[in-house]
Amino acid sequence: MIRSDQADRPLPAIPSLRRRLLSGSAWAMGGKAAAAVLGIVSNALLARLLTPAELGAYFIILSIVTFGTVVGEMGLNRAAWRFVAEGLGVGELGRTRRVTLTMVALGVAGAAVASILYLVFGGLLAGSLFRNSAVILSVTGLVAAWIGVSTVQDLVAEIFRGFHDVRLTTIFGGASTGGSSAGLLMRVLILVCLVPMWTYWGHSSLASVMLVMLGTASVTTLASGWSLYGRIRRLGGREAPAVRAVPLREVLGVSAPLLVSNLSVFVFLQTDVWILAAFQPPQEVAVYGAASRFVALVTMPLMIVNAVLPPIIAELYARGEKDRLERTIRPVATLAGIPSALALLLFAVAGGPILGLVYGHYFASGAAVLAIMSLGKVSAVWSGSCGLTLQMTGHQRTMMWISVSTGILFVVGCLWAARSYGALGVAGVGTAVLIIQNLAMVVAAKRKTGISTQMTLSPAPVLRLLSKPDLRGKDGD
Repeated sequence: MIRSDQADRPLPAIPSLRRRLLSGSAWAMGGKAAAAVLGIVSNALLARLLTPAELGAYFIILSIVTFGTVVGEMGLNRAAWRFVAEGLGVGELGRTRRVTLTMVALGVAGAAVASILYLVFGGLLAGSLFRNSAVILSVTGLVAAWIGVSTVQDLVAEIFRGFHDVRLTTIFGGASTGGSSAGLLMRVLILVCLVPMWTYWGHSSLASVMLVMLGTASVTTLASGWSLYGRIRRLGGREAPAVRAVPLREVLGVSAPLLVSNLSVFVFLQTDVWILAAFQPPQEVAVYGAASRFVALVTMPLMIVNAVLPPIIAELYARGEKDRLERTIRPVATLAGIPSALALLLFAVAGGPILGLVYGHYFASGAAVLAIMSLGKVSAVWSGSCGLTLQMTGHQRTMMWISVSTGILFVVGCLWAARSYGALGVAGVGTAVLIIQNLAMVVAAKRKTGISTQMTLSPAPVLRLLSKPDLRGKDGD
């Protein structure tokens, strides 16, 4: 229903579901593919600019920045998908404008807090946990600044996803967060800086690399902030009193469980590096980190899908169109599962030569780690968008408890494996727990929403999705 204060202002056009899937997937696919190539080239340059020990320290710092960003965002990045998409879906432009401004303000405050916390406690963290703490301690100020910038950068990019603009999310996202945005602009800027450094000097210091990361993130954040300002202005000016408010308590009530879930996701994606760094030399961390960067190619199809689906899931579920939603999710999971299986096969057969070619002969020893980690990621792709379905349909607490319980299992397993079995043991534990987690989310999504998310073995739903009928809603989308 359109509010009275907005009756004389036309609603911004929201593309049809089919168009959003095709256009968003095209941008996400192109952005992810380009970002993957740019990321591999950048990491290859870093492997030649830095020593293996410094590269290991860089991977640890990247993990620290990711953690700080997750804390600073407070779950607002995913809450934005739901609130913004719902507001646009029912025509509440004033509410959409207000919730966007609220989330930006909270994100800036969270960024400042996260940066200050690292400045205060970062030295204690590095000194007590990591074996090469002296290298990490030398760039504490740069790490803290990068955390603050990255928090705002990722939040603004994810707000664009709530506006159904996967294009700007793909362009402006962060390259440090490991999130669903490609961070295309930042990765291009990073490469523009690293190529001359390698061409003219052949080597660099970790501090110089950190300045490159901070500078490129800052430029990208300023550009994305200006674009979001224009988008907010197009929603209209000051709302009339009749506009339904967005209580701060409501926003935080949704974002708080999502923060816990995001932290649990961080446990799966990043704490393996922390634990390995606590028990093994930085050179082994570098090999493990190099292999984990390639694993992203296995999950890329699902990441492309998840870059488009969040606002669609929230909108269709709010309308009660569960059958239509399932007919969209399951075939898409099937389409994503095919290239993931091919990537797993490639890494199982030729992982060592590929790592050696890209990073150097020293890193070819990570072949077994790459193959084992790829197996776990394939299970996540085949499970479909089960986690997103829980989060976007109001069952974020269920997602939170699944993430917390499996996260604890992951940490305990990695602590046991890292000491005795090193990188290979950590990779094995991670794969086993990831399979358990995805099975739990698939079952929970079915029980809570009645929607199955896992891939289907039947080609019929896929053919129907591609031939358009199942994407037609009541309004003829």
